[in-house]
Amino acid sequence: MNHYKDLLITSDTNTPAFTESDFPLDWSMTRNERYGFIHVLQHIKPKISIEIGTYNGGSLQVISKYSEKVYAIDTDPTIVERLGSKFKNVEFLIGDSKAIVPQLIQDLQAKGDSIEFALIDGDHSSEGVAADIKNLLDYKPVKSLHILLHDSFNPRCRKGMKIYNYNNNKQVHYVELDFISGVFNPDNLNRQMWGGLALIIMLAEKRSTQLQIHQSQLKLYNIAYKHSIHFMKNTLSFLKPIVRLFRK
Repeated sequence: MNHYKDLLITSDTNTPAFTESDFPLDWSMTRNERYGFIHVLQHIKPKISIEIGTYNGGSLQVISKYSEKVYAIDTDPTIVERLGSKFKNVEFLIGDSKAIVPQLIQDLQAKGDSIEFALIDGDHSSEGVAADIKNLLDYKPVKSLHILLHDSFNPRCRKGMKIYNYNNNKQVHYVELDFISGVFNPDNLNRQMWGGLALIIMLAEKRSTQLQIHQSQLKLYNIAYKHSIHFMKNTLSFLKPIVRLFRK
């Protein structure tokens, strides 16, 4: 997965990066994702943030700058040695986010601490994305909680983002799968779809109306999907049982 992200950045030059001189670490996001990411954190200035998926610390350097405290969750034990000395307000939690997040939320809620920002960018399987969403949305916000989800333009990740029944959670007030659009890579990524940021907002007060799940770039997504390797693979998977029948 990280290999694909490296190729994604190669296909979208991020220089000159006028607003990013404070963030030197390798950052696996396109320019529009970076600008949106920075703006959201500048606006919120979270008391406590959670990052699921750290990699080289690119997004973490932004979260750390604008947050009082950050919990960075990753399965890679080397990140503590690689990044630990770079951040004074970050606590690294190594292991599976599906096990770590529920316990972390329980501990923070017991202390009355307010989680105000989270990034989901870890397990990119549909099931992994869905599990991270569910675990974070079990939180009962004291103030607003903004959750950004990376790679919402990838079909597998997007599917995971659509599994959760947001209408059943009355503290979810806003869901936009295309807060920042993703990219279609016809060349070095073999027609794959990556990038994009989805946004979920939770509030302390309960929602009294039906929630609309926004997909403001759905037409763009559908056009890219029809020309993507993801569509071809799904089509081949669908046709395999039919081919087997004719071979009998």
